[in-house]
Amino acid sequence: MISIYKQMSLRTNLSTWMVFSLPLLSLPGILSQPTYKWKDHQTNEIHECQQCPPGTHVAEPCTAGKQTVCKPCPENYYTEFWNYLDSCLYCNMFCNSLEEEARPCNRTHNRECQCKPGYHVEWDFCQRHSKCPLGSRVMAVGNPREDTKCTLCPPGTFSYLVSSTEPCRAHQNCSAQGLEVNVPGNRFHDTFCTSCKLSQEDRGDRPGMEVCQEALIDFIPYEIKSVRRLNRLKRIVSRSLPSGMNQKTSYEELQVELHRYLTRLKDTEGADSVFKKLWGAIGRMSLQHLQEKIKKRFPIGL
Repeated sequence: MISIYKQMSLRTNLSTWMVFSLPLLSLPGILSQPTYKWKDHQTNEIHECQQCPPGTHVAEPCTAGKQTVCKPCPENYYTEFWNYLDSCLYCNMFCNSLEEEARPCNRTHNRECQCKPGYHVEWDFCQRHSKCPLGSRVMAVGNPREDTKCTLCPPGTFSYLVSSTEPCRAHQNCSAQGLEVNVPGNRFHDTFCTSCKLSQEDRGDRPGMEVCQEALIDFIPYEIKSVRRLNRLKRIVSRSLPSGMNQKTSYEELQVELHRYLTRLKDTEGADSVFKKLWGAIGRMSLQHLQEKIKKRFPIGL
């Protein structure tokens, strides 16, 4: 791939005449009308002729009685600098499937390509933009020249998506909604609120059992802070066989993953069914401390 970025440092398409024939060129601003020496082979006289401006080439060199005759480049041909070329250069740059045309071929420039949206250039190849992991936000959206830049979500905000565009979102305020905090938020997930009475006092006006079961389903994944135990809990609940664990995955990411799975399961099987599976699973895992904490926290008659 040769693209607009490559052209910044090396005009490969000009190499056949630019590298080996530097006297041909005179950059704009050095001379307003650059010249070159040309020998008339009929008279053997050497003339100092004017070069042709960008977008043209030499049709006829100068003589003692006339100036250089320049001719515009035809379609699909160009000259970028002052020159004394006999013909223009062919626009030989073509965009590949991951590129788009940044500037079309014209009389003064070769075609220029850049990576399509969603890609950036890296070592002269278009690479897909990186996605920011859970708990982080996009600090700078990727562009054709640079990859996505990520940074951690600041306190009070979270991001539960792997994304190349999403910002962090503010935690919800439970008290403003007349609810209690069930699970405090962190940079990986939102605060989870509930109308289930979590405190030991004032449980007279208790909501329905399902509300507290849903609160418990939100609560359990975030109380387990072990990659091994989170994976085992999911295997027991889903009745799946053990699989290789990704050791690079943090327990915070697994908590979010497990909670998403339980939420989907609740939507299909109901809160009561999922609650019973969870309660049985933590019993099989001998998590007595968690069972005792749940009994004290949730008024569901365990």
